[in-house]
Amino acid sequence: MDRRNILVAACVSVTLVACSTHKELQQPNAAVAPSQPTKATTEPPQLTDDYKQQQAERERQAEERKRRDEEAARLAAEAEQAQIKRLSQSSIPEEPLSDPISMLKDSNSPLFNRSVYYEYDSYSINQQYLQVIEAHAKFLVEHKGLKVRVEGNCDEHGSREYNLALGQRRADSVKRAFTLFGVPTNQISTVSFGAEKPRATGHDDQAWAENRRSDIMYVGIDTQD
Repeated sequence: MDRRNILVAACVSVTLVACSTHKELQQPNAAVAPSQPTKATTEPPQLTDDYKQQQAERERQAEERKRRDEEAARLAAEAEQAQIKRLSQSSIPEEPLSDPISMLKDSNSPLFNRSVYYEYDSYSINQQYLQVIEAHAKFLVEHKGLKVRVEGNCDEHGSREYNLALGQRRADSVKRAFTLFGVPTNQISTVSFGAEKPRATGHDDQAWAENRRSDIMYVGIDTQD
């Protein structure tokens, strides 16, 4: 075969290969499947074991805090009851008095003290005044015809509305102590005067301390009610 025929054969071969390749490129690839949505896009992500453990631990801690708070409240209530029971010694006679009013007016009687004093901005009853409340409580239990009105008072600090609310809380705290000592609620009433009924007219610590108080007033004896 001469040189010219060789060149012609080579050109034909190259043309056939190029056409074949072009045809294959135009054919769809049957091996490639249509795209499908992945599992991650159609289903919510699964919680990991670590997340589940952390969530369980948070719930356990919340339950533990709730249990501790309930236990603390129970112990505080028991401690208050125990404290009141310990203060059970009073000089009030066991037998009812023939003239109970004389005990209220006798300066040597434990009933002569009618006031409970408080710290600044507080309505908690100090232990020393629980003895005063207990003496009057025993007296009221023995003389069920008598009634008291607990009057809550404040010093001049604070607004009128705030002092009226604080005075009421102070009166209510004494009433609650009375009931713990066994006094029926129908023998006790409460009222707040805020800072409107000062015992001391000064504007110093001594006067303010004297005005932060609850007064135990016997209806019909100390008041005209």
